[in-house]
Amino acid sequence: MRQNLDKICCKPQDNLGFVLRLFNDSKSFNLPSGIALVLDSNKKLIGTVTEGDVRRTLISGKSMDTNVQEFMALDPITFQDGLSISQILDLLPNELLKRKRKASKYLSKIIIVDENNVPIKVFDYHELWEQKVATHRHLVVIGLGYVGLTMAVVMADAGFMVTGVEVDDFRFNSLMSADSYIHEVGLPELLKEQLNRNLFISKEIPEDGDVFIISVGTPVKENEFGVKFPLMNYLEDSAQKISKVLNRGNLVILRSTVPIGTCRDIVKPILEKGSGLKAGIDFHLSFAPERTAEGKALKELRSLPQIIGGINNDSTEATAAIFRDLTPTIVKVESLEAAEMAKLMNNTFRDYIFAYSNKMAQLASEFNINVFNVIQAANEGYVRDPIPLPSPGVGGPCLTKDPHIFATVAFQKNLDGGLFINGREINESMHEFIFNRICNQLRIVGKELQDCNVLICGLAFKGYPETGDIRNSTAIDIADFFRGKVNQIKAFDAVATFNEINEFNLSPVNLPDGFINTDIVLFLNNHKYFEKLNIFDMVRNMNKNPIIFDGWNLFRWEDIVSVKPCSYLGLSFVKSSI
Repeated sequence: MRQNLDKICCKPQDNLGFVLRLFNDSKSFNLPSGIALVLDSNKKLIGTVTEGDVRRTLISGKSMDTNVQEFMALDPITFQDGLSISQILDLLPNELLKRKRKASKYLSKIIIVDENNVPIKVFDYHELWEQKVATHRHLVVIGLGYVGLTMAVVMADAGFMVTGVEVDDFRFNSLMSADSYIHEVGLPELLKEQLNRNLFISKEIPEDGDVFIISVGTPVKENEFGVKFPLMNYLEDSAQKISKVLNRGNLVILRSTVPIGTCRDIVKPILEKGSGLKAGIDFHLSFAPERTAEGKALKELRSLPQIIGGINNDSTEATAAIFRDLTPTIVKVESLEAAEMAKLMNNTFRDYIFAYSNKMAQLASEFNINVFNVIQAANEGYVRDPIPLPSPGVGGPCLTKDPHIFATVAFQKNLDGGLFINGREINESMHEFIFNRICNQLRIVGKELQDCNVLICGLAFKGYPETGDIRNSTAIDIADFFRGKVNQIKAFDAVATFNEINEFNLSPVNLPDGFINTDIVLFLNNHKYFEKLNIFDMVRNMNKNPIIFDGWNLFRWEDIVSVKPCSYLGLSFVKSSI
């Protein structure tokens, strides 16, 4: 039984009071309210109970102990799993006629069953019409970066007609050739399947769009006072272009990460001025944040709950109709601002708790303690608030940016935004912390930094789930500390290409060859590729008295220091056989 339907199911022997409790609890499980499914011992559907049935039973004078079998409706209208929305709507009039019911307005719920008559899904009748309208609408996704491209492809795969708008020549030409410039498992195949089928690529926003999804970047820039603030020009430009083609009944969904108040204070005025229409009256406006993790986007777009906040209830419902068939759970919040805040909270919270663990790593290094072991010991069997493991820093395009966006919001409201900035500063301090630890170990073993060849393994900002995205990568920031101070910097990544590595002025190499003639190797992400390395040959191929920095606790230090005289640096401790 799918959709957690057991939470609204009962037996013929259950009583009226039990049914009322099901009605009361249904919302907490995100299930349709006002209906209970009556099942036999084999979980087959034999009847239903609605709020109308309960009301009529109570009016007749029956008690709360009355068995369900005395007032349930027999022979409910059901439809087989696998039928399309159009097929269900075509079949519905005949089903009503067979039961001598003249109007569909008396049918509040649609029940989907499998071949054994076991219920697997229930949804409101009005959702059926919403979905019929939604799947025939023309979706326009503006901005085909990581967020926009994955969204466009998944929406096309769900059956929507989608136009993806991208003005960058390289991206546009790549997509027209069905070539994905983003590393995401399953994306290249899905792109090739949907291109010119349900997905079309354009440099211009089409005039016949029904739903406009804005997914352009909002990068941060540092001003003359050293404060980082979000740039809104891409967003403003997109809203301006949409306003020129906006029609009554259209829906505009903002998906970019923005400061709280952006939809209402920036996007709404631009749309209204350019179109002459009123948001919430002539067109719908909502914020539905992207929340996927790189490397899992295609899966999470179909599984993560989708938060939606609209300028009014109609806007929220119109957006829910778009996402309802894509994701299993819709989370409706009270306003545009609530949805904007929810997105920022997710990322800034993660950045802050990672900062706690990274500060613990810095403290543990003063005592030569393996902080990974300490955290694992602290978490073992302790069910409250597990402490995350530390890392060489927290990178990526979201967690490096969103704390600054939240801090900007706080400053604008005359509140202290230091909470967000402090966490970011701790995570960024890990770069220099690692560099200094390596320099200190070089002094201990009697080697000069300027004579050393450095190999960086793992350039993408994370290794699991895997991605080739080097933007805002911790590894690049750490590499910058070595630039101009060492003889050579080599780099390897399990996903990023040589061309992508070259763009950051690093010398790409393959493994295991990259270990030859190397003095310092740093493992800076946790890609599973590194588990396959022969660490014994790795160390043997390095120069005399090498240093191996293991920022993710990937290897057993005992194995490394046993190969030959060398130094193993964990994130917070040192072991040496020199």
